This record gives sequence, structure tokens and C-alpha cells, in this order.
Amino acid sequence: MDFNATKLFIAVVNAGSFSAASERMGMPISTLSRKINELEQALNVQLLNRSKQGVKPTYQGQQFFEQARLGVELLEDAQKSVTSAHKLQGKLRLSVPPNFSLWWDLLLEFQQRYPDIKVFCHSSERVVDLFEDGVDVALRMGNLNIDDVIAKPLMTAEALFVASPALLARYGTPKTLTEMAQLPIAAWESLTHGSFEWGFGVEKVKYEPLFSTNNTQALIHYALRGMSVSQVMDFSVRPWLESGELIQLLPGIAKQSLPLLLVYAGHKRPSTLVRAYLDFCSEWVGRLK
Repeated sequence: MDFNATKLFIAVVNAGSFSAASERMGMPISTLSRKINELEQALNVQLLNRSKQGVKPTYQGQQFFEQARLGVELLEDAQKSVTSAHKLQGKLRLSVPPNFSLWWDLLLEFQQRYPDIKVFCHSSERVVDLFEDGVDVALRMGNLNIDDVIAKPLMTAEALFVASPALLARYGTPKTLTEMAQLPIAAWESLTHGSFEWGFGVEKVKYEPLFSTNNTQALIHYALRGMSVSQVMDFSVRPWLESGELIQLLPGIAKQSLPLLLVYAGHKRPSTLVRAYLDFCSEWVGRLK
């Protein structure tokens, strides 16, 4: 049985189509198709059902996929440990939320430590599917209710309300959420979210922002220019809080904590690259505390 053809079969199943696998692997569709045909002939079984919508493994193909995937991962790890002389190399596919400036410094340091690891980092509001999108590790905020992934807690981030001294000089410093709702507000809004309400404990306050966006840098910009109150994550405004250009509002009342998690596939043993990234993230975040 051809080991490389088996790896290609696994890639096609993960991608869901020959065209997606071809693009992801940089290999012609004709080559992929030929190699998998040869694999089916060698095994004397049909592994894939092909259609215009893509490919799906047959019953035997799914059985082969589940068994072969584990074996291929073990062989690849063994090969790397022997041939790389403890020098990690390869490509790591990551997902990070948009405007997550904290992570760019981490990735820069990670690649300085492991210069032979190439990194692809996808940034989008869309929650990626680790399996369909071929992502090794995703960084996510908030609690998850997904069974087929492992979520490794890293740290807790806090959403803070901030404003400039100039804005507070014009309007005064609010003492409650109700008072703050009377100030000009810049708020986070996605294409599917259009309801604005703050809720802390028993207090719930509806408000109408003068500006809304899905871009954190824009919210910070409005706050720095004295245009609005903005709610942003603590790590994204730390330099301006320390310099006094921004002031935290209602620090004892209006704080929202969210867990920061590294998420990876739960069905398989993490590769050496994934383990290196997970360990580095834990070490790096530990230095921030």
C-alpha cells in the first residue's frame, strides 16, 4: 500500500473535495485523483463517493480513514523525530480572532524560537471548523459546547469600559450603567447582531450607540479621540490605560470576564508542532501574569 497515497486520501476527506484538497496541498487535481484511484485498486475497494458537490467516504472508506489517520500521524511524528535532529520544522495552521493584537507578539516570538516552522494564521469573525478548514489550533474566547475538540484554558481576559479624560471633562464621570448609557457610545456590532444592552448583576440597561463596528481598533480610536465610551478587552488598551490617555469606567461594577482558550482536535494525538505551540503559548501567557 502506498503511504503517500494514503496521506492524500486523508487530505481529500478532510477537505471535502478534490479541488479544495488540491488548493490546500498545491497539487494538481488530476494527480490527486490518479493516486487515490491507484489506492482503491490496491485495496480492491471503493473509498470515495464522488459527485459534483464534492466527495464523501464510503462505509469502508470511513473505516479506512479513521484507522489510517492515526497511523499516518504516528509515522509522521516518528519521521520528524529521526530526521530533524530535534529541530522542529513544517507548517502550522492557526486561527485567531480579528484585531487580536496581543497574539502578534506571541507569534513573532514563537517563530524566533522555531525559525523552521512556517505559520499560516487565519483571522475572521467566523468560527472556523478545525476539520473542514484544516486548522491545527484555534484561539477562542468564551465557553464552548463542542464535544469533538479539546479546549486548553490559557488566561482570563476582561472587557472594560474606557473613555478619554477629555470626554469625561465634557460629560462627567458616570457612577452607574444608567448614567453611562447617556454618554456617546461606540459599540461592537457584527452583521448578525443589532441589539445593545449591558447587564451586570440585576442591572440591565439598553443603549443606542452613535457608532458601531466589528473592528476593535476603530473602537479604541473613537475613545482616544474623545468621541465616545468604548467597551474593549483589557489587553488591547493596556498601554493607554497606563499612560492615562484612557480611563477605565465603573471598575468595580462593569467588568465582564471571558476565558481565553486554545482549541484543537480531540480525536487525534497532537503533532509535535501543535504541542510546541501549545507549550509556548502557556509559557508566554505565564510571563504576562
